[in-house]
Amino acid sequence: MPGSATRRFGTAFSALIGMIAVAVIAGVMVAVAVTPAIALTGSTASSGIGLFENLPADLKIARLDQKTRIYAKDGAKDVLLASFYTQNRDVIPWNDIPQTVKDAAVAAEDVRFYQHGAVDPMGILRATVANALGKDMQGASTITQQYVKNVCVQEAEQKHTQKAVDAAYAVCTDPSVGRKLREARLAIALEKKYSKNQILLGYLNIAGFGGQIYGIESAAEYYYGIHAKDLSTSQAASLLSIVNNPSNLKLDVPANIPANTARRNYVLANELKYHMIDATQYEVALNTVVKPKITETQTGCQSAGVAGYFCDYVVSTILADKHFGKTYDDRYANLQSAGWKIYTTLNLGLERAAKQTLSTYVPASSPVFNVGGSAISLEVGTGRIITMTQNKTYANTQSATKTAVNYNTDQAYGGSGGFQPGSTFKLFTLLQWLKTGHSLDDVVDGNARTLQPSQLTECGKPYQGIPWTFGNDTKEEGGNQTVLRSTAMSINGSFASMASQLDLCDIRNLAERFGVHPATGGELSDFAPFVIGGASAVSPLSMANAYATIANQGSLCRPIAIDKVVQTDGSELSVPKPDCKQVISKSVAIAAAYALHAVFDAGYQGTASGDDTPDGLYEFGKTGTTDEAVQTWMIGSTSKVTTAVWVGNVSGGQNLRKVDFSYCPAGYLPQAAAQRHCVWKGIQTAINKVYGGATSWPTPDPQYVSGGSSSTPTPTPTSSANGTVPNVVGLSVPAAENALVAAGYAWAINGSSNGTVASQSPAAGSAAPQHTEVTITPGG
Repeated sequence: MPGSATRRFGTAFSALIGMIAVAVIAGVMVAVAVTPAIALTGSTASSGIGLFENLPADLKIARLDQKTRIYAKDGAKDVLLASFYTQNRDVIPWNDIPQTVKDAAVAAEDVRFYQHGAVDPMGILRATVANALGKDMQGASTITQQYVKNVCVQEAEQKHTQKAVDAAYAVCTDPSVGRKLREARLAIALEKKYSKNQILLGYLNIAGFGGQIYGIESAAEYYYGIHAKDLSTSQAASLLSIVNNPSNLKLDVPANIPANTARRNYVLANELKYHMIDATQYEVALNTVVKPKITETQTGCQSAGVAGYFCDYVVSTILADKHFGKTYDDRYANLQSAGWKIYTTLNLGLERAAKQTLSTYVPASSPVFNVGGSAISLEVGTGRIITMTQNKTYANTQSATKTAVNYNTDQAYGGSGGFQPGSTFKLFTLLQWLKTGHSLDDVVDGNARTLQPSQLTECGKPYQGIPWTFGNDTKEEGGNQTVLRSTAMSINGSFASMASQLDLCDIRNLAERFGVHPATGGELSDFAPFVIGGASAVSPLSMANAYATIANQGSLCRPIAIDKVVQTDGSELSVPKPDCKQVISKSVAIAAAYALHAVFDAGYQGTASGDDTPDGLYEFGKTGTTDEAVQTWMIGSTSKVTTAVWVGNVSGGQNLRKVDFSYCPAGYLPQAAAQRHCVWKGIQTAINKVYGGATSWPTPDPQYVSGGSSSTPTPTPTSSANGTVPNVVGLSVPAAENALVAAGYAWAINGSSNGTVASQSPAAGSAAPQHTEVTITPGG
């Protein structure tokens, strides 16, 4: 069509005139840049100089976008969990770029790079003539000019909104003469500041190689599965060919291979022509088939395997914490482009063991109900999260076996609304009981019944709620019970009685001081049933941390997932610290752990009496079961590591005691409600092999055990055939235990608490241990 031909001629003519204009002015620029003292005359020269001097000359080179990586420890080795990026780039130094790549870049894009200045008038005129004669379109920009353009594009792509990105990108790629002149002026200024090698290095690190692949290192890793330093002559030429037209020449599209091969051969021919390689090298490279080995980069937490949920928690931490940027947009941009190396607290070997244990006892799905299970372990005294796992597979798509919701964390850090903690929450009533001068030997009413509002105190006033009716798990749990036995057996009636002698607000406030809060945010409920864990839904992480605080003898450490962040210049970024602080007295925490140790004791009918690990470490903790066994918990700790296990309904209200999983070994009930015990024991056993722990616990002050003064005299010892046995006449059962254990004797109650205590003398090589009977009288 004549009209179309005219338009094509007009476009070509305009481009020709534009290139000639740029060539003329470029000559002026070069003259000014190289010989500023030259007196240029004539209208063209004068107008060129004026235009040139009005253009910007300061190129601001922003930080290049680079991959951020998240690592976990596997033994002594740092293992990559996942990478995050908008541009898949690894910036490398000059010495890591082989000559094969340097030669290929020059041969492909600017063979006179080391001979001409920042702009090449001869190259512009040569391209102009070739294009005007209808030959293949030839580029005229030098590597320095291309670098300037790439810096502009890089800056554009760092904008926070797509609209801003598009607008900035349009400025960088504007085909006008004005843009070419600005680019040339900046290129000239750049070469005054940097050497040719520095500019070529910058170019090779910033250049795009198709899709999200930027920089020669990432290109080598993605297309050939090797580092840039290992690229052959043929591979280097093939990769640098992509830069000319990434969409049509990138190697992950099989249809592009012939075109890439043709372009590669052109590059190799230039290398031979300009004596970068010899004839033999040329023939070998030319006859090498372009055969990429596409190697996908691990990206996002779905690539983190068993650590997917932990990875997601790390990401959520980065996006929420101002250590990583002033605003959310800043933090997101840093995650995607800052090139950080994030070293986390996760122990990958134990994470695999935890996942295996959980998967053994809790299925990923059930035909009966929406089953969920999670386990999290914290290092005592540091807040470091060393395992975080659940029964599902981490994925952005939802199914019966997959989810992105992290059951271990708060909603803001993983999408979960939390779960009622059941009797694990009794910890705070126990602590408040001890804190206010009561003892473990105090006897309280353990019966199921109804407490009227007038029998409860809320913030110094009568409770404003409705009458509180509660039951016990079994009928055998009623009657008058000591607080110690009530703790071991988890008797609801006893804890309701304890709460009636305390202030509900004080119990709630103490829990909050321990860092416990609703998983969805806000304040804990002080609705009376919260005393036995029947109100607010909380996260396993916050409950694990509360028990870790007891193991740390009353010092609360904020949970952390990140040990350090190394920036691209090698410096370390400030990261969140545990900020440990004392939230309850050391003596109360010691007494509470002593009481919670009875939960593992069959002699006290402890609800976790089968959960103690076989290594002999001192362990304490608490079980929890909500009404109708909808949610079940087991939280336990050594002096080194605390582990919290939750198994229950993600949604719905299935009673776990009415579903049989039968995965636990003999000795456990076959109910789904029993699986938490096997999970906790399996995980903690594996952890104890790595972290160890104390085999004993500090003796609590007598005032917390029996109500006596902390200055109570030491019981008078009596003699026996095998040593000195403390005289425990008149002491309560717990006080007698303390005295006997402190003297090195094992003991067990014969019959009722009014019976005798059999104490076993410390082993002294005798084949048959001797026993001494000691009569005790329990205190009131």
